[in-house]
Amino acid sequence: MIKRMIVLLLGITIAQTILGQKLYLPEVDNSSYRGKAMFGYQGWFGHPDDNSPRPNYWHWGNMDNISISSLSIDMYPDMREYNSEERYETAYTLPNGDVAPVFSAGNRETVKRHIKWVRDYNTDGVWVQRFISEYNDRVVMAFRDSTTVFVKEGCEDYGRVFAIMYDGIADRVEDIKKDWKHLVDDLEITDSDRYLHHNNRPLVALWGYTVRSEATVDQLEELIDFFHNNPDSKYRASIKLGVNDNWWKKDQRWLNAFKQVEVISPWSVGRFDNQSGFNSYLANQVKPSKNWCDQYGILYVPVLFPGFGWYNLRNGDSPMNKIPREGGNFFWLQAYGIIKEGVESVYFAMLDEVDESTAFFKTAENSSMAPAQQKWLLLDADGYELPSDWYLRCAGKAAEMLRGNINLTADLGNPDEGIMTIYPGIDDCNITFKFPQLSDVTKLEISIDGGDSFPYSVDGSAGQFKIDNLNKGTYNIYIRDTYSIKDAVCMGKVSVNADCVATSATNIAKNASSSIKVYPNPFNSVIYLSGLPNNSRIEVLDVRGHICISYNSENDLHKLDVSKLKAGMYFVKISNETGTIIRKITKNQK
Repeated sequence: MIKRMIVLLLGITIAQTILGQKLYLPEVDNSSYRGKAMFGYQGWFGHPDDNSPRPNYWHWGNMDNISISSLSIDMYPDMREYNSEERYETAYTLPNGDVAPVFSAGNRETVKRHIKWVRDYNTDGVWVQRFISEYNDRVVMAFRDSTTVFVKEGCEDYGRVFAIMYDGIADRVEDIKKDWKHLVDDLEITDSDRYLHHNNRPLVALWGYTVRSEATVDQLEELIDFFHNNPDSKYRASIKLGVNDNWWKKDQRWLNAFKQVEVISPWSVGRFDNQSGFNSYLANQVKPSKNWCDQYGILYVPVLFPGFGWYNLRNGDSPMNKIPREGGNFFWLQAYGIIKEGVESVYFAMLDEVDESTAFFKTAENSSMAPAQQKWLLLDADGYELPSDWYLRCAGKAAEMLRGNINLTADLGNPDEGIMTIYPGIDDCNITFKFPQLSDVTKLEISIDGGDSFPYSVDGSAGQFKIDNLNKGTYNIYIRDTYSIKDAVCMGKVSVNADCVATSATNIAKNASSSIKVYPNPFNSVIYLSGLPNNSRIEVLDVRGHICISYNSENDLHKLDVSKLKAGMYFVKISNETGTIIRKITKNQK
């Protein structure tokens, strides 16, 4: 029984937030962690066919061998926005019989797409997970390096911030030192103006002290000295500690070490699973933890998570949907309760963690979007019909509440959509844009050539817009408000995979179509059109759909001067009341 219906209102009602305001989100300040709402980013998913150093599946499970033991994830990603070059085949199939693809964090465009989503929903950035326990596996660390570079590039493109979080830190002091120097010297991550700083130094996180008994206080003290007092200032950093929820009950030596760090962030995932459990956690863990940090001038950053489960990761030995999401209400009771306590920053666990079902990014809404094989945790599991981006929307609303831009509210309501969703033409010759209805923008302009021209415009009340008749290729999308003086907004690269421009048009009657000639092809400065129907509209378009020449014809033979066109491919579009045909033509190089 559906408890509640939540519907995307595209072109029907006015969105809660004006897109014109959301379109031009400011670049995130990288000078302080205060005021930030950031995600953890695993970035550890690989596929045998990607271009990364790893030659096999990674963290999906062995998806070319369908069995319960082979699958490592519970949630399946919504793959509709990924370009064809980002989709990697598996042996799994969707209910309609199509191959169920997966993505890889070894793909530059995929990682940058994830950072774009962080921007689109007005959150601040990501903590890049770096499992230093894998340090001796150079192939794995090379994969980690490439993902880190892609995150850096994405943050530079979309104005977000990033920082490194070391996990698996027990007995890895020397490896952490060497790896940090590698990141600073070889990858030059701290040279980026998108690397997060705090207290006038780059910020680095160490996760696991008081969580793992093998991670001892003497190891922590040595790393504090390394990052705070390094004789070479370029390696110095402020420190964030990821700790257990009872960290403040440790002995005095631990507490003395804690007093030296800049940020403390206790882990909360799995510590409670309902309202009463959270109320106890808030009273007995959050409040005393925050009070201790406030006393010593340390930034306290709580962890918020949407739900939890690892049924497939544990081979069915753990319940599916172990901590239910309840349509976002479980997350929101944390967001409201913790932000009400006056915290300055929050950590969302995690952006892409489908292994343990804590993912905020876009995942399958229902069974029609997930593979037909195996068991999956879908967004409708608790009786709510939700769009795939629901938890990104929830995170964006929590970030706005943290910033004080919206009032504290115990009601999740219907969080705002992101800037825009763009679906590439995988099997068709089009790109589809979906966006909230605009209440203050009459028109949006769209560029598909990287901002060189903006030939497409869409009415603010449309909610959806499609560009048809595109040629196979990759298009660099920008959008802007027609009446704004602000720069256009980067929306990333979108690919059209099908080479079918001519076949996508409706046909003029077959006898008329067969008589129409466009020649010579290739051409130099003149083309002829013969056999034209009466009262035809003729347009010459470039490969991006921009109209270069247009006129009306009343005769069946025409000579057209195309000398001003640059060399390359074009399309002649001929239309009248009976339909449209398109002819592909090419201008010679001079």
